[in-house]
Amino acid sequence: MPTKNVERRAVYLQRKKSGLCPRCGAKIKKKGKFVFCDDCRAFFRSYNENISEDANRIRKERYDERKENHQCPRCGKKLGKRYNKTICLICLEKQYKYNYGKSRQKKK
Repeated sequence: MPTKNVERRAVYLQRKKSGLCPRCGAKIKKKGKFVFCDDCRAFFRSYNENISEDANRIRKERYDERKENHQCPRCGKKLGKRYNKTICLICLEKQYKYNYGKSRQKKK
């Protein structure tokens, strides 16, 4: 496999045009709707699964650690002693805006 991006891209496009798997060069079924062969697709699926599991584990550990230290689990900002919500007001506002598409109403 070529080492430079331009060369790799040229090989990828040439194999794809020829009806071969762009990654390994194996023949692909004519009526298949996928660009990559079954072996390469299985490789990508397992690779992505492993990456996702690791990322989720790390994210969960960081969330638990921040929660124990009375910090906002999202941004890590230290929360006040009397603050009884889990996340800080800034992150709470962002979450509300994301979920409902508008800012929260301030209570008087």
